[in-house]
Amino acid sequence: MAAVDHTLAAPAPSIAAARDTVGRWLTAGAAANILMAGTYVAFSTVVMPLLGTKDDADFVHSMQQINTGIENPLFFTVFTAALAAPAIAARKLRKHANTATVMRWTLTALALYTTTVLTTSGINVPLNQALAHAGDIDPAKTRADFETTWNIWNGIRAALSTAAAVAMLKALRLHRRNRV
Repeated sequence: MAAVDHTLAAPAPSIAAARDTVGRWLTAGAAANILMAGTYVAFSTVVMPLLGTKDDADFVHSMQQINTGIENPLFFTVFTAALAAPAIAARKLRKHANTATVMRWTLTALALYTTTVLTTSGINVPLNQALAHAGDIDPAKTRADFETTWNIWNGIRAALSTAAAVAMLKALRLHRRNRV
């Protein structure tokens, strides 16, 4: 019985290692986008409805505390990774053949999450800052200026982040399926 030469069936070690690196970045991007989507969805479905039952002063005070508490290294790491990991994966994908579909899904996720970041920095963060500086002089006005707009745009962030997570998962699945 003749021996089978498997050297042609397996990719060269450097190609396999590069594919594994891309896979790790796609996995990190999927995980980070899932976590961010979960954060925004949790705010839309649990946190804000519960705060909505509070009186104006309690609502303002609670939201001020939440905004202060969420600004922590773990949150910022995940928030940044959800943007950086797909960007790095896309850059690394440029060097591989037959990755156009994976690249499209990765870039779609990157565009969706970038829109989330722009929404966060352009709308939600300024609302949070205004709330932080409002003090407790007129909680009814402070709440009225904040709650509805913040909730609408957080819902948009939740939808965008969820779509970005789905796109990253699709890219990762295609990447794994296309292994040589």
